[in-house]
Amino acid sequence: MATIRWFETQAAWTEAAKSVQADVAQEGEWLGEPRSREGYCIACGGQTTFRLAGSDLSRANVRENLCCIRCRLNTRQRLMLSAMLANGGDQRQPGVQGALLEKTTRLYARSRARMPWLRGSEYLGDDRQPGRSYWWSTRWWRWRRTRHESITSLSYGNASLDLLAHSDVLEHVYDTAAALRESARVLKPGGVMLFTVPFLVDHPTSILRGRPDSSGQIEHLQPPEYHGDGLSRSGIYTFHNFGWDILEQIRNAGFRRAEAGFCYAPREGFHVDDASSAESWKMLPNILRGIR
Repeated sequence: MATIRWFETQAAWTEAAKSVQADVAQEGEWLGEPRSREGYCIACGGQTTFRLAGSDLSRANVRENLCCIRCRLNTRQRLMLSAMLANGGDQRQPGVQGALLEKTTRLYARSRARMPWLRGSEYLGDDRQPGRSYWWSTRWWRWRRTRHESITSLSYGNASLDLLAHSDVLEHVYDTAAALRESARVLKPGGVMLFTVPFLVDHPTSILRGRPDSSGQIEHLQPPEYHGDGLSRSGIYTFHNFGWDILEQIRNAGFRRAEAGFCYAPREGFHVDDASSAESWKMLPNILRGIR
């Protein structure tokens, strides 16, 4: 399994990431033509082909578009699965509990197959009750009963989970502090929160892009940014671009330890967008962790 290296400070992360730069250069344009390479997929547990979607090599976006042709998980999803398995996801003893804040995805299906104690959910809107299941679908022919959870108001009991994971959720939540406090509340002592966000690895502080005003509308402080979302074809608004102060926010929420990690393992599909760049280290697949 590919190794994720964890760091508690920007300086330590940056030093380690820059040390990988020579390996990236030696590897060369691994993702050049024909835009696919053989490798080992941790989700499939075997040899596969990684294929880069899209037609513009100058805007490869390896994080979202480099997929295994067998399981079809992209880099971000495979990194999350790898992190979950390495942080208690391989436990089999009775009583282990975990939650992934998505359910109607390939990542959840693969994760649940490896971690049968893992529960999944989706955010279905402010008018739903956390912990209840509702008929829901992004396509009219694929309705299913889906558990609703909100990261700012989870239905799980105090100190009830060993693992909590969410992928590209937090940047869409205005009240980051409330979401992190709620995450800490539901985790047992020693429990782990794993999450991905678009992370500005060269920014000490986060950027607040907008905030709700007194009427409930969004006051834009930066040009509006929307990301793809299963609930809305127009996408979901992005409140934050996170920098390194996210680690302090995690600690302030009640976690005894907060870390950022990266993984560089091109033969396992963990690569950078542009190996020819002198700053490829900024493109390394990254993930964040809080330990309760």
